[in-house]
Amino acid sequence: MQKFLTLIGFSVLLAIYIGCDNIQKIVAPQQEEKLKIGFVVAGERVTYPNGAEMAVTEINQRGGLLGMPVELIGHINKEAGPEISVQIAETLIVEDEIIALIGPNRSSHAVEVGPIAQRYGIPMVTTTATNPNVTNAGDFVFMASFTDSFQGAVMAQFAIADLNLTTAALITRKGDLYTEGISEFFALNFSQLGGEVVANEFYEGDSSDFTAQLTSIAAATPDVLFISGFTLDVALITQQARAIPLLNADGEPTTFLGADSWDSELLFDSEDAEVEGSFFSGHFSPDTDEPTARAFVDTYEAIYNSTPTGGVAVSYDAVKLLFEAVERAGSLDPEKIQEQLAATENYIGATTIASYDENRHPTKSAVIFTIKDGKKQFYKQIDP
Repeated sequence: MQKFLTLIGFSVLLAIYIGCDNIQKIVAPQQEEKLKIGFVVAGERVTYPNGAEMAVTEINQRGGLLGMPVELIGHINKEAGPEISVQIAETLIVEDEIIALIGPNRSSHAVEVGPIAQRYGIPMVTTTATNPNVTNAGDFVFMASFTDSFQGAVMAQFAIADLNLTTAALITRKGDLYTEGISEFFALNFSQLGGEVVANEFYEGDSSDFTAQLTSIAAATPDVLFISGFTLDVALITQQARAIPLLNADGEPTTFLGADSWDSELLFDSEDAEVEGSFFSGHFSPDTDEPTARAFVDTYEAIYNSTPTGGVAVSYDAVKLLFEAVERAGSLDPEKIQEQLAATENYIGATTIASYDENRHPTKSAVIFTIKDGKKQFYKQIDP
């Protein structure tokens, strides 16, 4: 059933149910004509629109974009496939007449939606889609997050240089652009840095029993298990790995590593997950002291009474990046907006972007978290 939510400012005021399974639509009430921004997010991370809505509210409180109010039209594609995100994007562009598209958050969705934005000449800024192939569709597609080539290198370097771990196993969700990509980048960099990949196992997306893969991995006694999956996968894999138990060659528990998909309260609140002492990379730390980011965190916590995740922060930044490009362009012409997005330098928001390269990948930092007492804690920042 489709859930239709109306947002005014930071508050959800009305929810009515209509039609189609697994698609949730978020829109503002019918008032004066507004500039429309599309927003697409897939999966369970329903807080992502909060970051985008914060950015829209901020611009409207300043008088709007080029003097016109902005409306966020967002869809939560809950537990549906990339083809639904493609349908949503085309509807937003053709029927809602958006001036730009923010998202999707998943690489497997973004790589399919990108060609739609490119075909219509609509600027598109993805949120937490991290696979470098996301921008292959063309020059109208940009990323607001770091790439998996950078993130994979960060975690491989961290495992060897900081943790002094030299053997690694991988377990990867099969058939997903993000999960397969980040595992490949981690394994490549780990090997190039002198580490040894001793096991590489895959599982289907609907799996709940990982005993066969983990038993094979346990025989290799790795120092590190890099887990590339989504939140519920990670919870079950870590629980079953500890039950085996998974140990290194010295008989000590193997260290679990992950990437930005781990940054979810669904994982930390899971009773199944055994992630204490693990490490993972992310986009943003709410413990930041940087003034602009600190203001973002404080405002978000005051409004939502919760702490923003990296996905919320990058969703906020994707919208702000677009707004700054429109203001520099002084125009709603898509080509002029595209040119100004490409010319972005020293953007400072919840996260920072130094510039974009020729592939419209941003130069930006990553953070590494550890999990202690069931909660993520900032461990270090890695600059490019």
